[in-house]
Amino acid sequence: MPPMRWRHLLLLLPIVCCGCGDGPPSLSAAAAERLAAHASPTTWEDLDPMHPGQRLRDPRTGVVFRKIPAGEFAMGSTHPSEAPRHRVVISRPFLLAETELTIAQWRAHVTGFAGDPRVPVPRSAGELPMPVSWNDGLAFCERYGYRLPSEAEWEWACLGGLEPDDPSWIDETRVQAAAWVHANAGDQGHAVGTRQANGYGLCDMIGNVWEWCGDFYSETYAGRTDGIVDPRGPAQGQGRTLRGGSFFSLPHARPQSRTGDMALTRNEFYGLRPAREL
Repeated sequence: MPPMRWRHLLLLLPIVCCGCGDGPPSLSAAAAERLAAHASPTTWEDLDPMHPGQRLRDPRTGVVFRKIPAGEFAMGSTHPSEAPRHRVVISRPFLLAETELTIAQWRAHVTGFAGDPRVPVPRSAGELPMPVSWNDGLAFCERYGYRLPSEAEWEWACLGGLEPDDPSWIDETRVQAAAWVHANAGDQGHAVGTRQANGYGLCDMIGNVWEWCGDFYSETYAGRTDGIVDPRGPAQGQGRTLRGGSFFSLPHARPQSRTGDMALTRNEFYGLRPAREL
């Protein structure tokens, strides 16, 4: 069943509320000081000293980022919702989270940095993806100086250095080795980072949960021309873009797979992968 048919599905997982009251608590002075102290990636933990700046961990959130290079690629496909295929230029490198944001990382956000306690948190293993709406994801990103990736950045990162028509995207054995999709996920999300990483060191770009992007959603790429630089989607719209498919995707998703939903929609199929400027 396509995810758009689940647009109004309520989150069925057991949930807890990390707080109460009419709104998020105020940020403490100590938390504000820590936020400022690690506002720049130059202060983050470098997890690959042999390749400086390629894999960085933000000590505030525990989110591990990978450096994604600049480049050019053919975005989209001949599928109606992915057409027309067009050349896109990603003009500068950026950072993208190695995995989807986890429940444990969200809990730490609420308790340590005054995240919104009204967002339902599943009573599930901490390494599962955190179900969030677009609005939830935006608020999380803004707290730490992150952002949501653009659709173009997301697709470029998902390719991981491979061509859009590489046979690995349709080889069932290779897909299931790299992704939690309907064929192997058992109709449920799984701990992040438990499938093979792509060429840029990113896990779960395909499957597990759909990932919010910053762009407004448009049903096609109508009007796009070759050579467009750092596209950001339409200037306005009624929903936001999601990419990559989920554990429920049947047939399995591809780098070009996309859908959209309203910014307030929150369910177990939707998650977050933050980006960051260098």
